[in-house]
Amino acid sequence: MEELIKYGEKFFDELEIVVQRGRDVSVDVELNEISMASTRTNVVTIIRGIKDKRIGIAIIDTADKEEVKKAIESAAKMAKLNNPDEKWHSLPSPGKYREKPKVNEELKEVSPDKLVNFVLEGIKLAKEKDEHITVAGGSAGASWVEVGIYNSQGISVTQEFGHSHIFFEFVGKKEGVVTPGIFEFDAKDNLNLDVEGVVEKGVQKVQWAYKVKEAKNEEVPIIFGPWATSGLLFYTLFPAFSGERLVKKTTPLADKIGESIASEVITMYDDTFHELSIAKAVFDGEGVPTRKTMLIEKGVFKGFVWDNYWAKVYGTESTGHGQRDWRGGGVSIGLNTVVIEEGKKSLEDIIGEIKHGYFVDGVQGAHSSNPDNGNFAVTANPAYLIEDGEIVGSSVFLIAGNIYELLKQATEVSKEQRALPAMYTVITPYIKFENVKIAGKK
Repeated sequence: MEELIKYGEKFFDELEIVVQRGRDVSVDVELNEISMASTRTNVVTIIRGIKDKRIGIAIIDTADKEEVKKAIESAAKMAKLNNPDEKWHSLPSPGKYREKPKVNEELKEVSPDKLVNFVLEGIKLAKEKDEHITVAGGSAGASWVEVGIYNSQGISVTQEFGHSHIFFEFVGKKEGVVTPGIFEFDAKDNLNLDVEGVVEKGVQKVQWAYKVKEAKNEEVPIIFGPWATSGLLFYTLFPAFSGERLVKKTTPLADKIGESIASEVITMYDDTFHELSIAKAVFDGEGVPTRKTMLIEKGVFKGFVWDNYWAKVYGTESTGHGQRDWRGGGVSIGLNTVVIEEGKKSLEDIIGEIKHGYFVDGVQGAHSSNPDNGNFAVTANPAYLIEDGEIVGSSVFLIAGNIYELLKQATEVSKEQRALPAMYTVITPYIKFENVKIAGKK
């Protein structure tokens, strides 16, 4: 790459070349049958060059040297057409990188047949455990990625990693009751997927859902499951950690560093090297080292996350949170692997302490939340009624409020944690909140 960087310096003051090679294997299921199996490979090369603060970007689907040179020339032409970005400082320089983790080589060459076996096993187990269940949808997949980032400031780093997942949507139909779709999953940075565990959890939730219980307007303790927690926080809280929003004054956390914004049972940080992380990245999307970054410690807000661009605008340093846009080529601020620290009690014990309340497994409508102030209104579905320490049926209801007020109502976090692959990984326990206002939905 050194030769290509030198070639690009004929056209630019600064140049960055990013190469990603990937392999994705997936098997989809629909209505108890495999609907598709596929293997895809891809190569993406992104050229980002800066001349007189004018930025030019070119993207090609090859890493061929001559084609990359042509892309550099194309990016140079684009830069001349763009207006200068007066906020631009420079591309990042090399930093101190953590030792690359050992990767699971089996993921690199996994065959669709292995994933087919996972799916067939899941369908078979579900029907054995409950003949009224249909595996309405789902997938098994494995991905392998190799990334190299090189720039004229001296960055020259490479990394490879892989992960796998299995995901099922279960629907039960029994005695005139059709349950909502019940989602269960497992995701790891290896191929040791717990298919049986996924099915057992999913079937149990379907069997709870056969008994429909009407919710009413009241204030009750609620346990949020990992899927519900991740979905709600993704839209209400996580955007507020962005340094860009601090600069633009669109985050409610401005001037809140050192202040309590959540219950003391909530500790949250970002760390790609957490043991449950499915992508233990050494560097971010522009070659800056990743690191453990504390966000909330015992309820106290600790600080923002930054990419290279906005950090230099603000006068600080990148925290390794530059996320590459593989379609547009640019970089924006984004979290890597968010971890909510676990507690000491089991989920079973937390449920056992509730006389009357609910376990919320999923939320709908979180995407309409307002990250500028943390307000949200969601439908809890599926949700399960807890009476005298036991789950006795399913319900649907509305929850509306403010995420910062809700976080201060947290009283317990479970010792179990789950890793959820979404836009990035979220690792979270089950969280109990007290005195949550709900509105019954008929």
